Amino acid sequence: MAPTQFFSHLSAAHLLNAPLPARLCWDEVHVGVRPPDRAPRVAGVVGHRLTGLVGDPILIEGLAVVSPADMWCQLGPSLTIDELVAVGDHLVRERGASGRWRHERIPGLCSIDDLAAALSSSRHLGAGPLRAALPQIRGGSESPKETELRLAFVRAGLPEPVLNHELRDRWGRFIARLDLAYPAYRAAFEYDGRQHATDAGQFAKDVDRIHAVTRLGWSHDRFLAHHLQAGAAVAVERARERLIAAGWRP
Repeated sequence: MAPTQFFSHLSAAHLLNAPLPARLCWDEVHVGVRPPDRAPRVAGVVGHRLTGLVGDPILIEGLAVVSPADMWCQLGPSLTIDELVAVGDHLVRERGASGRWRHERIPGLCSIDDLAAALSSSRHLGAGPLRAALPQIRGGSESPKETELRLAFVRAGLPEPVLNHELRDRWGRFIARLDLAYPAYRAAFEYDGRQHATDAGQFAKDVDRIHAVTRLGWSHDRFLAHHLQAGAAVAVERARERLIAAGWRP
């Protein structure tokens, strides 16, 4: 690649670890340039001459990649609204640091304001889905399934949950980070992936963690993949019942 070239579109999304649907084709590499450079024309490469970019390319393990906000806009023609929300959640989420400061917060790859600026900077294919997705993006979601569950709750008329709420005891000691929480009703809802069932060590930690959460007077419900079928109807009804029992009124 020339110094002025950078990965874009689906290739950039892959390098940024964005959650993408399996249906998308990966048999070509997307490479972009800014004018006046000419887009590359090489077998196996889709070249793009890009205008209106709001950010400079970033480096990922030495590879030049279009800015995260610009990449999100480039996915507009390829993804559904909910898929764009999931990618946006991935880009703006804060992350928990590993190591000594295990609960330190690390900023996301970009902000919601960055996404809005990129969307308004030029005319994009797929601008309609992008505009619909933007106001539904939230910081804090840590997986596409958490995003799916949050969207199902809100669209069913439930209150919007707090994402990855840090639960602490009365002495301020950290107890758990809860995927979707309603502190006013002491209700927590979480999505468990396959690793929670197949990893014996993780399963044991989960049991102890749930016990610690419920000891503080919180209810705790866990959902699996089959609970998210048919628009997450089972998960929505279980959450509705739990919140009503805790005093929420629709």
